[in-house]
Amino acid sequence: MKKKIAYGAILVGAIILALLAQKIWTAANLLTETLLSSGQRMASITSRLDAQEQTANKQEQAASRQEQTANKQEQAASRQDETANKLEQTASQLEQTVNKLRADIGAVIDTQKRGQPAPDLQGNSIQVSLPQSEYGPMTPVSMTKISAREFLIANYRDVYLFDQDQRTAVPLEIDVELPVWSPTAVFYSAFYDRIFIANYVGGDIIVAQLERTPSGAKLHLTERIADIGIKGAEGVAISRGGRFMGVADYDGNVVSMFERVDDKWFLRWKRDLLASHGIAMIGDEVFASGQGSIVKLSMETGQELARSANIGSQPIRFATCINEDESTGDLIGSDPVSGVVFTMTKNLQVKDVYGANGPTHANLSAPFCAYRDKDAVYILSTYQDRLIAISGTVTTSFEFGYPRWNYIADQSRFRYPSVTSRGSVQFDAPSYQMFDKTVRAAYGALAASDGTLLMMPARGDLFGDESTFYATGIASDPNWLVIVSNSSPKAVLYNRKTGALGGVTIGEWDCWAQASEILCPSRRYSIGELSAAAGMLDREEEARMAGGWIGSAIPLLKYWAEWASKPRSAEARP
Repeated sequence: MKKKIAYGAILVGAIILALLAQKIWTAANLLTETLLSSGQRMASITSRLDAQEQTANKQEQAASRQEQTANKQEQAASRQDETANKLEQTASQLEQTVNKLRADIGAVIDTQKRGQPAPDLQGNSIQVSLPQSEYGPMTPVSMTKISAREFLIANYRDVYLFDQDQRTAVPLEIDVELPVWSPTAVFYSAFYDRIFIANYVGGDIIVAQLERTPSGAKLHLTERIADIGIKGAEGVAISRGGRFMGVADYDGNVVSMFERVDDKWFLRWKRDLLASHGIAMIGDEVFASGQGSIVKLSMETGQELARSANIGSQPIRFATCINEDESTGDLIGSDPVSGVVFTMTKNLQVKDVYGANGPTHANLSAPFCAYRDKDAVYILSTYQDRLIAISGTVTTSFEFGYPRWNYIADQSRFRYPSVTSRGSVQFDAPSYQMFDKTVRAAYGALAASDGTLLMMPARGDLFGDESTFYATGIASDPNWLVIVSNSSPKAVLYNRKTGALGGVTIGEWDCWAQASEILCPSRRYSIGELSAAAGMLDREEEARMAGGWIGSAIPLLKYWAEWASKPRSAEARP
């Protein structure tokens, strides 16, 4: 029984083992299939990943190639930009070359036409508002810059505050009663913050501060420099550091240098200079100008370092003005007798010269002074009553009087080169028979063929007029000669048939003789209308006037009175 049970147990165990083995086999097969399936899936996944990686690599390579292509395109574009810039620079250089060639050709043509190249002097006209004076036009002779757009301007009668932006010029009162007030030159010293004024007839230097009030501005006197040997100052300048004051003493015919010690000015030295008028101080040197010459002196010792008697090829006739050219550190000045503005080195070598006296704003009319700062050239064209500002190629004409020369469309045809003068005589002016002499217009005179100079009327000589005759011209018709000047509202008339002499008030300054007409700023005047209004002079009265021969010069009115008293034929007797 026990054996049967044992065999049964063994049989059951074998069956269980068989069943278990079958399950294990089945599970193994299932696992194998699963593993095989997983391996296939893994292989498939790996294959897909490899394919994706290859695709990504290809895309990356393509992107890299695209980036390289973009870089090449960018480099090509950069090279194109550089090429375009170079082409633009070349075009600009070519344009500059063309412009320079045009300017050079224009200068050559200008030189052929007028003897020298010149900038535009007519410019764009801007009217300046100012109170009109009973004495006539403003006639500016000196100015100084006190701010970016403000200047002080002197004219022997007043000092004006000129505002370039507001287009106004206001005469300034000084708060102290002075024995004489004749402001001829103004100079602003930044060191002292004061305006130094050459008080010509007063024989002193006035120092003032510009005071601004709600109602306007005025000059406050801070110092009067008198009794130091100044006879008649026409120019004044202060060194930048404030140690020296230079004075151009016209009446004294000297350049005077003063030194500041213990808040007072003491004379350091004097040097002779005929009709000393302009003065400038640069570094340790002083430059002074006058009749016939410009000199350079040592500021400290007064030693003469250089002298010039010429502006280019032409002699200096009267250099009323010399200033520092702030754009170059050299010099700029003017000669109102020649009507020119010039620039020169500090060794007195001329760099440029332009302008001429004559009718219309294509010319100048006794330019008493010229300046240049870093912005513009400024020219005071005195008897045109205007300030000319030239900035680059743009010219602005600030006009203190009424509108002028509007009736002449082409003003450039009235340009007169200064080289036509020979000394004071106008080389290119016609000659006329007058007082049994042949005469030609000259500066302030008529020049006779025998060497006699017939001086034009001085102040008070012609009907009590206070103006003088400077640039002189003669107009003619069969019966009359009319002698006019840019600096007087009067004209002298000579009857060619009777020898009578007379005068007439035109009422305008800056008039010029032109053949048989007189050109004035507002209009043309005929000889007929001026002779009809003339008042004839009395020979005996003119013969009693003071003055007489000075070398080869004699007052015209006195010469006429003596000439008219001599016996002549009946038809020629006045």
